[in-house]
Amino acid sequence: MEMNRIGFTGLDAGVAAEVRSEIARSRTASVKGIAENLGIRRATLSSRVNGHAPFTPSLLAAVAAELGTSASSIIARAERAIESAEAVAS
Repeated sequence: MEMNRIGFTGLDAGVAAEVRSEIARSRTASVKGIAENLGIRRATLSSRVNGHAPFTPSLLAAVAAELGTSASSIIARAERAIESAEAVAS
């Protein structure tokens, strides 16, 4: 798995994209609301959701729970998206 200069991988980007999608599909969740519920700064969560920093496993699990899903489900969808993109590229 290739990393960029800050150690961010394609999987990290995929996870961020999946979290963004989950928030967009939700009628009640927002970055601000999730951050408040978890007791973290909105900017901290926003930087991860927008793909500027990777999620830690514990933060991903907490965010997933707020969204009514699991970290493993988010990661699995991100992996499938990466596999699909690689299949199209080859």
